[in-house]
Amino acid sequence: MATSRFLSPELIVRTASDLGDRDGAEAMSMRRIAAELGCDPMALYRHFANREALLDAVADLALADVPSPDAELPWDERVFATADAIRSAALRHPGIAAHVAARPPMGANGRRVAVGLVTALVTTGLPPATAVRCLQTLVAYLASSLAMAVRAGSRDERWEQVRSMLDGLPGSHVPGEELFVVGSDEQFRFGLRLLMAGIRAEVAAANGADGS
Repeated sequence: MATSRFLSPELIVRTASDLGDRDGAEAMSMRRIAAELGCDPMALYRHFANREALLDAVADLALADVPSPDAELPWDERVFATADAIRSAALRHPGIAAHVAARPPMGANGRRVAVGLVTALVTTGLPPATAVRCLQTLVAYLASSLAMAVRAGSRDERWEQVRSMLDGLPGSHVPGEELFVVGSDEQFRFGLRLLMAGIRAEVAAANGADGS
């Protein structure tokens, strides 16, 4: 059995990530991760205070593939593309996606992406406090959308029930057939466009108030 001197935080995090990708979130216990590494579970605690700290690091690793926002793009394209990339990156790692939704990563990758988003927002002329609140709202939308995507459904029995309910509303002209599949890419991007429209309205109001 390996000892802790052969371990590194990077090796532990990568092993945990691979295990989650292969076997899902429930497989990412300290005991299972240690078994993959061939070490005693207690050896992991020399590098991570607890399982949550380890999962935080795995979640941050999931964002490694998210590119920094391209400063040459308009601010709203940067924000939209980055938000979409965060969700896609998390969903490529099903074992950790729910953790990303519950605890947005604050490691090196999480900070890098957050700084890029804040930079894009403050260049619009938004007051710094408003830019931070826009970022917070964007993160909240990402988290909730990602949580739904982890449990993404299909046009199943529940979808049919909701469709029938909409079709059956008295005087309703809402076509139930147009319902999004919960957690789908289409639902996420539609909602993100609505959110971006709201941020643009804040930008317009801020610039109008400044007389620019």
